[in-house]
Amino acid sequence: MGAFVLVHSPVTGPSTWRWVAAELVARGHEVTVPAVPPAATSLGWAGFVGAVVALANGTDSPILVGHSGAGPLLPRIAARIRPRSLVFVDADIPPEAGETTLVPEEFGEFLRGLAINGMLPPWSYWFGRDSMRELIPDDDKREIVTAELPALPLSYFEARVPVPAGWASTRCGYVQLSEPYAEQWSKAADNGWPVARLHGAHLDIVSRPAQAADAILAVAGEPGAGGKFGLGRVGELPRQVGRGVGNGAAELAARRLAKPADRAGHAQRRKQHPVT
Repeated sequence: MGAFVLVHSPVTGPSTWRWVAAELVARGHEVTVPAVPPAATSLGWAGFVGAVVALANGTDSPILVGHSGAGPLLPRIAARIRPRSLVFVDADIPPEAGETTLVPEEFGEFLRGLAINGMLPPWSYWFGRDSMRELIPDDDKREIVTAELPALPLSYFEARVPVPAGWASTRCGYVQLSEPYAEQWSKAADNGWPVARLHGAHLDIVSRPAQAADAILAVAGEPGAGGKFGLGRVGELPRQVGRGVGNGAAELAARRLAKPADRAGHAQRRKQHPVT
């Protein structure tokens, strides 16, 4: 059974992974969820990465999983903890070399409009008063997650992150939870990665942890995903074109999506469908 390190988005807290972690532990896996202090994140991406590395210290060759805003930082974390595989969950995929941004340029403009004296409100305020209720319908879970949301400086999102060359030579997989990340799912599929799709919302790691755990295990090639993800070796996954799994819970495939909408339309979808 595998050892997992589940990295939360810098704009949320570790409880976003709480229920997926419980699912993985119940299936016999070892799980670490680094609880990065907001003070570390406020220092910038290097502070966030350093905290994850310190808190994950001692985990041997883990499967490193990042949700949303943690995605662009996975290669930097991987360079220091040497995982055996990376899994991006509703997250942007950085380039294989050079630099990456922490948010798309047009989304950065949206954030600058929210900042007051250089500080952003907690993420739950970014998209309107009802956004968290839509993302996490369960009142108890929503209260737990919301209580951990930090207020971060705008400068965090304005930084550019150097990408370690060759990071993509590590085994990678992708799980799409929500529609705004369809383009990233397609990019992963085109790269030949094993991919999984849940037709739901960005915080379905909270609302549908069993299905999210199934998808993560499937693309990581680990046991315990259940029969609906039993597609054999990673190399066979791209041939499972268009095969659904029933009940709309998840779909594993590796086909190219239709051409994505223009960048402006993509930015508007991200405003309509909150992301971290």
